[in-house]
Amino acid sequence: MKAATGQEMRRLLWAISLMVLLLVVAVIAYFMVDITITYNRNIEDNKDKVIRESVRSLQDMSSLMILGGLPAELMQVFNQEVVMQIISGDLNTLSRYFITVGLNFYPVDYLGFIVDGKLMDSGAKAGIQVDPDELPTTPPEGEYQPLERLGSREGFFVSVFVPVDLGKVVPSLKDRQIYVNMIVDRTEEMEETEAYFRDQRNSLLVRLFIVGAIAAALSLLITTLGLRNLTRKYVVEPIEKMNRQAQEIVEGTFQGEVQVDERSAYAPLQGLLRSGQKVLQRMDEELRD
Repeated sequence: MKAATGQEMRRLLWAISLMVLLLVVAVIAYFMVDITITYNRNIEDNKDKVIRESVRSLQDMSSLMILGGLPAELMQVFNQEVVMQIISGDLNTLSRYFITVGLNFYPVDYLGFIVDGKLMDSGAKAGIQVDPDELPTTPPEGEYQPLERLGSREGFFVSVFVPVDLGKVVPSLKDRQIYVNMIVDRTEEMEETEAYFRDQRNSLLVRLFIVGAIAAALSLLITTLGLRNLTRKYVVEPIEKMNRQAQEIVEGTFQGEVQVDERSAYAPLQGLLRSGQKVLQRMDEELRD
């Protein structure tokens, strides 16, 4: 009986310890998933910020490139012959102006001059081989269009279509739909943003994993030792005591009377032992008589 009880207690200890361990692991897993989701969301949010800043920057640059948006005193700086050709409606000169100014004075990687949905002229930074036919010629539905490739380069590129409104300065161009497709490379910024938050996320996950492993080990140790002591005191020892009493009663060496604690869960067993003790005492008395 003693060995069977010990085996059952060991199984109970392992079952409870395993449940506690699973609970600790579940809590740790929850926080790890939450951290991963939060940091991934931060990565996407900061990528969106990079894109919005790129779009706003390209739009601001385009406003400076449009002659009609410049003050008269600043227009005097430009070659007046070129200015007059543009004002007269010479689209070739206008497109060449945009591409030359944009590529030489602004941080853009590609410029396409589009009139009425057709690419009229284009240019790219030195070292970038671009096939203009592979690039969009119509404005996107939103403010920008992401591109995974620009010619021979792969990465993350932002394409922004900026309308060129010269109707007030060049009446002949009033009814023409003129756009400048400005493409800028944001691969490095995206990689830096993702790398920063990825490193932060991974570092936090490693620390959480280490703390979680320590917490799991401590919880398993404390639970096992604590349950072992508690079960020893409140389960094993009372059962062993009753087992000894029963053995002594059978052998006739038990002194005194079995005590029954009505508040105890073992009261029925204690009462059974007392009844057995009284039955044996009565049998002994009858045999003596």
